[in-house]
Amino acid sequence: MPEALVWLAETESSFNPRARSPAGAGGLFQLMPDTARALGLTLFPFDQRMQPEPSARAAAVYLKSLYKRFGDWPLALAAYNAGQGRVARTLKARGATDFAGIAEHLPAETRLYVPKVLATVNARAGVAPEELAAPKN
Repeated sequence: MPEALVWLAETESSFNPRARSPAGAGGLFQLMPDTARALGLTLFPFDQRMQPEPSARAAAVYLKSLYKRFGDWPLALAAYNAGQGRVARTLKARGATDFAGIAEHLPAETRLYVPKVLATVNARAGVAPEELAAPKN
């Protein structure tokens, strides 16, 4: 994974490992309970989403899988925020191949989220969106 994507945690939780969203997401990377379990994290008796190392590893695995599915970071980030099913359905319905082609058909939160994450990575790590490397195998 590109190291610069650690700054996703700033956008997601302001680096608060105990952050919780009204929708049920939790931790530095704001993983939803079902996603966290699918990535091998436990929620009981201790919620590993609230532990920096396990949640960061899980988020990296998830982001890598989203990148492999969608082929670029803007779409992977959109899927991280809005859900991969929604992004895939919207791409298909619009006959689009990139974030710009579907952005207006995604929730407002996602339309703002993708550029915010990319701008944060650029500002904090000095890595422009087009310079973010593909994950290594």
